[in-house]
Amino acid sequence: MNQETFDKIYQSELTPKQKKVLPLFLGGQTDENIATEIGATHRSTASHQLRNISKKFGFPPETEPDYRCNLVELFAKYKPELVSIKALEKCGCIVHNIRFPEGPEPLNSSFYQERSSIESRCYRAIKEPGALIRIKAPKQMGKTSLLKRIRAEAKKSNYSTVYLNFSLIETNKFANENDFLRSFYAYVMNQLPTAPLLTEWDQDTPSMVNCTRLFQSLLKQLDCVLVLALDEVDKLFEYPEMYKNFFPMLRNWNENANESEIWENLRLLVAHSTEDYGRLDINQSPFNVGLPIKLDEFTEDQVQCLAIRHGLDSKNIVSIMSLVGGHPYLVRLALYYLVRHDLTIVQMLKDASTDSGIYTEHLRRHLETFQENQELGTVFQQIVTSNEPVKLERKTRQIYQLDSMGLIKITNNLVMPRCRLYQEYFGDRL
Repeated sequence: MNQETFDKIYQSELTPKQKKVLPLFLGGQTDENIATEIGATHRSTASHQLRNISKKFGFPPETEPDYRCNLVELFAKYKPELVSIKALEKCGCIVHNIRFPEGPEPLNSSFYQERSSIESRCYRAIKEPGALIRIKAPKQMGKTSLLKRIRAEAKKSNYSTVYLNFSLIETNKFANENDFLRSFYAYVMNQLPTAPLLTEWDQDTPSMVNCTRLFQSLLKQLDCVLVLALDEVDKLFEYPEMYKNFFPMLRNWNENANESEIWENLRLLVAHSTEDYGRLDINQSPFNVGLPIKLDEFTEDQVQCLAIRHGLDSKNIVSIMSLVGGHPYLVRLALYYLVRHDLTIVQMLKDASTDSGIYTEHLRRHLETFQENQELGTVFQQIVTSNEPVKLERKTRQIYQLDSMGLIKITNNLVMPRCRLYQEYFGDRL
């Protein structure tokens, strides 16, 4: 069920009595208390109403023995302000064994936060012949977690899947195009045991032709859909000699699907933090075709949902969001420490922008980048020390880089720090 369907049922299909029963149930009240509150003489009235509500939301009691908990989980996802900690505890929805929020969220994670209809759009798109889905967001905004879920959905249709994170390719492999493309294909080959071997790479043939030919042979040999998920592809922007040919090659593969049944079976997932550090002909770029997906910050409702999943009072989220906005990683880190380290919200906020706060490692990594790249640091200094948004005359390489790092927001040619945490910490140190 998506948000639109949920809202339609909640707003239009519940009776007046059901609208009284539901918030009492989600507030953790017993059937006896609910019956008393609505003026009924027997607890079975509450049970009867909950069964009918459950049916409307797609959980028929006769086939869903846990229909009550299904209702709690559904409302925790789409209308968390109605759900109490007590109701979540009754259904075991609060996670007590919380891992440190690092890396992509596992497929079974209770803390993966869906963003409206993005997942369902991607799941539909990946099944289209010759699909190309490009996911754009700054670092630590959830791109890799989404890629994992699209690949898992693809596997349900018996598609072959390959995942390649470009930041894991050894730096020396970017020395020349032939070495890079051989490494690129080798990573794919290692995940597909039946792939044509690198011994078929003809040293007398241009590397782009070699790579395309081997991929075509691979698609013929598989005789099924291949989902190729490429993460952090903007790593290539550091190597202009590589990206000026690699990205047009991806574009060409995607366009081949219009004329070839073989290439229809290639589905591309491209995740990136920025679109341009240099110059790439728009007609050769994979960044202006396919389905564009932009991952924004979490909304207040989504942060509230995460808070109650952690067993926290959702009133904490106002203070957290005033500091870090809806930045997924920064929000999750705050919730983790509030739960696992007996840290009060007051103390967390007081220390947040200091070297003794919970964000110190995250902030120091960025500070080291600025110390190594003085020009980048100077540009960011101008942004964090300004009392109002800075007007952009043009997007420079430094602005693209700050955007990809997730440190700034750009709105209508105005740039500002992404959140108060960054403004306070870097305004004091740059």
